[in-house]
Amino acid sequence: MAPEHRTPPALAVSVLFGVVGVVLVVTGLVAESNSVAVAGVGAGTVSLISALVWREQLIAAWEARRGKNQAD
Repeated sequence: MAPEHRTPPALAVSVLFGVVGVVLVVTGLVAESNSVAVAGVGAGTVSLISALVWREQLIAAWEARRGKNQAD
């Protein structure tokens, strides 16, 4: 039976905040609104942090699989 494939929550949060951040930054630049652009940068920061958390989770899962395979 194939393992269940689910989108990791950290990846979903990263993508969501990345899209929101891009939209806010572009909107802020077009509307010449510093507060909207800063909110976009904040959303981008959350996106980056979430991506780093996801990367750490990937590495931990890889190390666990690698250790399990070497024990066999």
